[in-house]
Amino acid sequence: MQQLSVSSPPNLPGRQRLCKMLSKYHVFYFANINKFNCKRFYPCKQSVSTTRCSSNDEKNDLNLDLQNKKIHNASVLYCVSPAIGHNNESHPESNKRVPAIVDALDRFELSPKHRNSQVVEIQNFKRASIDGIARVHSRSYITGLDKAMGRASEEGLILIEGSGPTYATQTTFQESLLAAGAGLFLVDLVVESSRHNRDPPVGFALIRPPGHYAIPEGPMGFCVFGNIAIVARYAQNKHNLKRVLIIDFDVHHGNGTNDAFYDDPHIFFLSTHQVRKS
Repeated sequence: MQQLSVSSPPNLPGRQRLCKMLSKYHVFYFANINKFNCKRFYPCKQSVSTTRCSSNDEKNDLNLDLQNKKIHNASVLYCVSPAIGHNNESHPESNKRVPAIVDALDRFELSPKHRNSQVVEIQNFKRASIDGIARVHSRSYITGLDKAMGRASEEGLILIEGSGPTYATQTTFQESLLAAGAGLFLVDLVVESSRHNRDPPVGFALIRPPGHYAIPEGPMGFCVFGNIAIVARYAQNKHNLKRVLIIDFDVHHGNGTNDAFYDDPHIFFLSTHQVRKS
């Protein structure tokens, strides 16, 4: 893995060299929305422009959808997976986050209702498969988390990171698979659309639980599965993308994504985060 951590803007010559280097990569962005203010919560409004896609887990039918001009002509394709059942009301990572952001996008006129065919919501995407998750995470962790759902069903809320802050409910496992599946399907759509359109849409997965702290061996820092890492590995394996760039924008370093690709020279991981001064 090639890695670059940025704590301050590079000078202009350095920025030009960086842009030239990064132009060789397929770009994946991770932006953490943990810090979004959810205190002013508004009920989610139903999007107007949506495309429904249905098939088996991680095997989404592209042909029917790509005949739709909405997909080809859109600027942004997005999926929403709010994981309503994965919730702790007193926790900063609660189920209010995604609905609050969806509503904010509508209030700022960035939703399909205001942007018409420019912004298209993709619905009915499917869960990622266990094999897809195992491209990044150990099978012992995946199996252990699945089994822990029985205890979560009995107790209502459990901690899955030892004494750490990452919690789970009885729906966490399935909702985490669905979150990862949203990203996988968006990659399918964007890559396939690029074969028909010189200016394909970008994909935006508004999902939770979050993922960039989750290490291959387990959860960490509110994160269950490394969604962006799973998507990047899928892009390599399914679509044969030779170089993938991951841009991680957060207050903290995306350590889980970093660990997942540390030995992969075809992944460039760019992390922008705060650096504490001693």
